[in-house]
Amino acid sequence: MRTSGDPTGKDRRTIKKRVDKLPQDSKGKFDSVTALEAIYCGTLTSENGFISTPEAVRLLTIAKKEQIELQNQVTRSERIPIDDVNQAVNIVFTSMRGIVKANLPVEAANQVFDEMRDVAKWLRQK
Repeated sequence: MRTSGDPTGKDRRTIKKRVDKLPQDSKGKFDSVTALEAIYCGTLTSENGFISTPEAVRLLTIAKKEQIELQNQVTRSERIPIDDVNQAVNIVFTSMRGIVKANLPVEAANQVFDEMRDVAKWLRQK
């Protein structure tokens, strides 16, 4: 691997770009931990342009906790798979369509179907 003479192994332009928005001390130097995180992790979204290692660990821990909780809810049957819900909704709407067509005049049936379409559209937005 060819390096640019810098101990980080990164090109000087990359380093300059990644530490550009970091705070400097009175001598114009960067905090080494902060600068190295910016150089190796790149710039991400946060106030000062990158995410610190402790913040990344915290966010990862939160995401894992949410994933485990979701898996537990599925295991305990507290959540229904979306495919099952969509299948049930389609069966219900198909049954209702048959009942409405058989028992209402065309104009009234069309009004009911318009309402059913509005409900289906509303459900998809949720």
